[in-house]
Amino acid sequence: MSGRNVSGVVPPALFEAAQQVVDYEGTTMSALVSSALSLYLGLSGAARRSARYVLATGTPGACDLLLDGCGRAIARAADVHLTDQLAARGRAPGVQDSGMSDETIEAEAVAAVRATRTSRRAQTASNEAPRQARPRR
Repeated sequence: MSGRNVSGVVPPALFEAAQQVVDYEGTTMSALVSSALSLYLGLSGAARRSARYVLATGTPGACDLLLDGCGRAIARAADVHLTDQLAARGRAPGVQDSGMSDETIEAEAVAAVRATRTSRRAQTASNEAPRQARPRR
């Protein structure tokens, strides 16, 4: 992907956690940072300030509450998006009650998620230049 470089210094524990996510998800550090920055900048200014405040000064319980709430909101949005995709294909629960089994509905949901992930990975791969080996610091 054509773009601008962004750099920053992170604590070693954060770098290691990010590297584990990169390895697990089969993506690049650049793609991970880009996604995280897009999500963060998509929040309102008040939400960003509140998140920074809680993460910097809050108790571990307050930080967990913040991150758990974010995770639940993301999962809820993904569920709505998936339901919309299935409805567009006439297969959302309640849209077409054709007596489909739970297994069939589940298979449709898995296929829709897989198709979305595959297209995103293909788009990411085509937008990123090949990774060149660089020495680690």
